[in-house]
Amino acid sequence: MDEKDKQAYLERYEQEKKRGVPFFPDLIFKDAIVSLAIFFILLALAYFIGAPLEERADPADTTYTPRPEWYFLFLFQLLKYFPGQLEVIGVFVIPTVVLILLIALPFIDRHPRRHYRHRLGVAIVTSVGVIAVVGLTVLSIREAPPPAETAQGDQTAALYLENCAPCHGSAITVSPDTNLHALIAQGKHEDMPAWNADLTTDEIDSLVGFILSPGGSQLFTDNCGECHQAPELVAGDPIELKRALDLGPNYPTHTESGVPVWAEVLKPEERTALLNFLVAPDGQRLFAINCAPCHGQSVAISGGEPELRTIISQGGRHLEMPPWRDRLSTLELETLAKYVVDPTSVPEGDQLFGQYCSACHGERIPRADDFTQAQEIIASGGAHEVMPVWGEILTSEQLDALVGYTISAAQGLPVALGQQLYAQNCITCHGEFGEGGPNPARSGDIIPPISSAEYLNTRDDTTLRAILAQGQPNFGMSPFGAAYGGPLDDDEIDAIVLYLRSWEANPPVDLPPEVEVSALQIGGQEIYGNVCSQCHGEQGEGLIGPSLRASDFQTENTDQDIFDSINMGHPATMMIGWGEILTSEQIRQLVNYIRQFAEPESEVPGEIPSFANDVLPIFEAQCNLCHGTLGGWDGTSYDTVMNTGDHAPVVIPGDPEGSLLGQKLLGTHTEGTIMPPSGKMSEDLIAIILEWIAAGALDN
Repeated sequence: MDEKDKQAYLERYEQEKKRGVPFFPDLIFKDAIVSLAIFFILLALAYFIGAPLEERADPADTTYTPRPEWYFLFLFQLLKYFPGQLEVIGVFVIPTVVLILLIALPFIDRHPRRHYRHRLGVAIVTSVGVIAVVGLTVLSIREAPPPAETAQGDQTAALYLENCAPCHGSAITVSPDTNLHALIAQGKHEDMPAWNADLTTDEIDSLVGFILSPGGSQLFTDNCGECHQAPELVAGDPIELKRALDLGPNYPTHTESGVPVWAEVLKPEERTALLNFLVAPDGQRLFAINCAPCHGQSVAISGGEPELRTIISQGGRHLEMPPWRDRLSTLELETLAKYVVDPTSVPEGDQLFGQYCSACHGERIPRADDFTQAQEIIASGGAHEVMPVWGEILTSEQLDALVGYTISAAQGLPVALGQQLYAQNCITCHGEFGEGGPNPARSGDIIPPISSAEYLNTRDDTTLRAILAQGQPNFGMSPFGAAYGGPLDDDEIDAIVLYLRSWEANPPVDLPPEVEVSALQIGGQEIYGNVCSQCHGEQGEGLIGPSLRASDFQTENTDQDIFDSINMGHPATMMIGWGEILTSEQIRQLVNYIRQFAEPESEVPGEIPSFANDVLPIFEAQCNLCHGTLGGWDGTSYDTVMNTGDHAPVVIPGDPEGSLLGQKLLGTHTEGTIMPPSGKMSEDLIAIILEWIAAGALDN
C-alpha cells in the first residue's frame, strides 16, 4: 500500500482503539469461551460417537483391503499419480511445499484488506487447494476396489484343488482299505510328499472328510460345504447352528445366499445327524474320521488308558489275524486272495469275506499287491494290519480326547449311543441341545434348560438317573426306566446321563429360548402326530407303546375306554393324563382319528395287503432300526426290500415259506438267527407280511 493509504489505516486503527474493546482481558476471554465450547463439543463427539477403529490386521484374511481414514484419502489418491520412484514427490515434496507456503503466508500476503474480493490471488489459490482435496477424496472413494470376495464353494474343496488336484484330478476313488488320513499325512504313495509338514491336522481331517464324507460329514458336504468348512462350524454355538437349520433362508446370514428350507430338504433324523456331527465332542469326531474306517463304531480293548494311549501313539502292527490255512479249503483261500487283490473280479468272494472277515474288517477290504502275497497273508495270519503312528499326527490334546472316547465306546456307553437315545426320547420336550421350551404336557409351562452349567453342576449322576428312570409326573414327564414302565434299561439310561455330562465342559445354553406359550389349538390328526406318534408310531403300528391298529385293541376298547385312557393316562406306564392339556372336544377328535387305525383292509378276506400302507409301516417300526443302517438287507423301500441282502432275494413272490424273510419270521430259517433278535413279532403282523408275499409281493 502507498503511504497515504497506510496513514489513513493507522488513523482509523487509533480511533477504534480509543473507543473499542481492549484485547486483554475482554477479547482473550471471548476467545477462551469459544475455544472451551469447541473443546467440549469435540469431547462429546469423541465420547458419544467415537472415532471408529478397524480390527487388528489379520494376515490370513485375504478379504481385507487396507484403506486410510477418510481425512487422508486425498493424499492416498495423490500417490496414484506418482508411481514408482516418483512416489517421493507425492509423499514428501508436495505436502512439504504446501506446509511451507501456509507458514509463509502472513509474510507473503500483506494486503490490508480481509475480504476475499480484495484478495483474489490468495482466494483463488486457496479455492483451488480445497477443490483439489475434495476432488481427490471423491476420486479415492469412487475408485476404491471392492473387498476381495471369499472364494465361492467349500474351502476344503479349495484346499483339495490347491494340493491334490494337480496330480489326482477333480476326484479320487479310494478303496475301502485305504487309511486316507495317514496316507495324506505321511505320504509314501507314488512319490506323494508327506503333507503333515504343510497342512495342519484339522486341514488333513477336512481333506479326509471332503474325499470320503461319511455319515454326518456327507450331509455337511452336500448341504453346507458350498459356503462353509467344518472346523468353523464345529467351533460354533450349537444353539445358533440349530437356529440356522430351523430358519433356513430366514436366518440373517442366509437371506441372500439362496439356501433352501432345510425342513423340506432334510429329514428330521438327517438334521439331527448333521447337528451331532458338527457339535460332537472332539474325541468322537477324531474317532469317526481316523478310526471308524477300520474299527467301526467301537473297538474292543484290554488294559487301561495308558496302554491304549501307547497303542494309538505308536501305531504299528498290533492286530493278530488267525491263520486260515486249517479252516478254509484251498479253493476258498484262493477265492479270498483274488477278492482282496481285485474285489470286482471275484463276485463270489463277497460272501466269503462277509462270513469270515467282516467281523474284524467291517466293510473295509484289505488290499494286497499280488495274488501270492494275499494268499500267504490269509493262510498264515499273524500281525498284518499297520496302524499309523498317531502320536506323530495328532496333538497331545487330540490324543487325550481320542483315548477317552475310545474307552467310553469300548465300555458300551459311548456318547454316540446317548445322543441316539436322547434324540429318540428327549428332543420333543427338551430340544436338540437341552435348551428347553414350551412344555407339551403342561399348558403355559416353560421347560428350563438341562444343558446349562447351573443345572449340570447342581445335579449329580444319581439324581439325573433317578429323574430319567422315575420321571417327574408333576411336570408332565413320564418315567423312562423299565422298572417304572418305561422303555429304557439301566445301561441306556446311563448312556443318556453320559451324553448330558458331555455338555458340562462347554454348556450349549444358559437361558431358555424366548417362546410364545399358547394352548393347543389343533385337531385329532395334528395332536396324534405331535404327542402320540412318538410312542405308538405314525400309523398306530406300535413302538414304545402298544399297537393301536391291532384287532384286539380296536375290538376290546370302546370309544369311551379310549377317551378315558387319554384323559386319565396309565399310571403304570409312561403315558400321562392329557385331560388337563386337551379339551374334551380335542380328545374326541383324537379318538376318532385312532379309530381310523382299525384292522387293515388287507385282513378282510379277498383283499390284497398293501405294501405302502400295511407292510412298510411294519418294517419301519420293527426292522429298520438296524436294517437300512448297518448294511445287508434294507427295509426302507420296495426296491431295497426285494433286491438287497447278503442272500438276496429274500422275498420270492408267491412263496412265503420259501422266502428267507418268511423263514426268519416263522423261525424255519437255516441262515443266521431269528428276526427281530428280541423275539418273534405278533402273529397279526407276521400274517400281514406272509399274506403280502403269498399275493405276489406287489408294489401296491
